[in-house]
Amino acid sequence: MRILKKIACHITVVGFLALYVSCASIFGSLSVEAGPNLGTRAVDREYSPYDDAPQLQGRCEDCVEGQHQATASSSIAGAGSASSFFGGGSEEAIPGFFIGASLDTPLNSKLSAQTGLRFSTKGSKTTIDNLGSIKTRLTYIDIPLQLRYPIRPKFTVQGGLQPSILLGANEKSEVNGDTTEQDVKDNYKGFDLAATLGVGYIFNDNLSVQLGYDHGFLNLEEQQGFGDVKNRVIRLGVLYTLKTW
Repeated sequence: MRILKKIACHITVVGFLALYVSCASIFGSLSVEAGPNLGTRAVDREYSPYDDAPQLQGRCEDCVEGQHQATASSSIAGAGSASSFFGGGSEEAIPGFFIGASLDTPLNSKLSAQTGLRFSTKGSKTTIDNLGSIKTRLTYIDIPLQLRYPIRPKFTVQGGLQPSILLGANEKSEVNGDTTEQDVKDNYKGFDLAATLGVGYIFNDNLSVQLGYDHGFLNLEEQQGFGDVKNRVIRLGVLYTLKTW
């Protein structure tokens, strides 16, 4: 009988010990789970920078914006333009187009330099009273050399100089019902220089639009005595960024 009592007593003690260990393990795990994130992180796993993502979000956005401004990029651009000659008499603007590629290189966190190559059409239309009109179209390779600066999160301004190399010149005359076309490249100088000024709007990392104005400095006429004829161009283009690095 005494042996049975001892066995029962030992079983009771072992049972209480098992219950205590079970309860301690359960409540212990609950206290860890319900404790501060820092304590849980330190005990269970190594620290990850993503744990503080909400706290760092504002600073990361600033970092990303600054990084975007200091990132080099290559782009293609193209769209329409309106051009006219200045100083040649009764001149009217004619529609044209341009297409090309550009490279944007950061100089600091805000200012960047832009250059590239662009095929463009320019020209003008001269109306002859009660007789008809003469339309002159020039084709150029433009080499814009500009500086770009962001004035607001999505708005930029750019300006600089633009040398241009003449590729060809065509003149179409419609006078008294007769239409004639001729190559007049020899009548124009092979080089032009203009000041450029424009604004841009950035839709996202790849797509933006730009509105620009080119103000030619040089007389286009090869022969003297016809007055100064200079290019004036307004451009509206779409720019797509191909690569950033």
